Amino acid sequence: MLSARLKDICNKYGIFIMSATQLNGAYVDSDSPDQNLLRGSKAIADKIDWGSILLTVTKEDIDNLQQILTNNTFDKPNLKLSIYKNRRGRYKDIYLWCKANLGTCRIKPMFATTYNYEII
Repeated sequence: MLSARLKDICNKYGIFIMSATQLNGAYVDSDSPDQNLLRGSKAIADKIDWGSILLTVTKEDIDNLQQILTNNTFDKPNLKLSIYKNRRGRYKDIYLWCKANLGTCRIKPMFATTYNYEII
């Protein structure tokens, strides 16, 4: 009910509100982190205009990115943003690979790939 009310407020006043929720335990093994990993009501995913899941980069990710990283254009990422919903947007079902400074909470997006690690 809260997500529905927030969506109504956004539409009424033409504003953007960002919120967050918890994930269920399946996020650890998921090949395509999407709305199915949200803990609790699936209705939350229906109301949002943009949905993403922030994850740490695994050793398997780095192995799959070797072809992209070998040209030394990008630093090795330590954070990935799985963008699974982008209403009225061009890109969805992608990873946005980032370099994060966890001490200052600054995140630098570097490049994007499909869930199959093909660069966009």
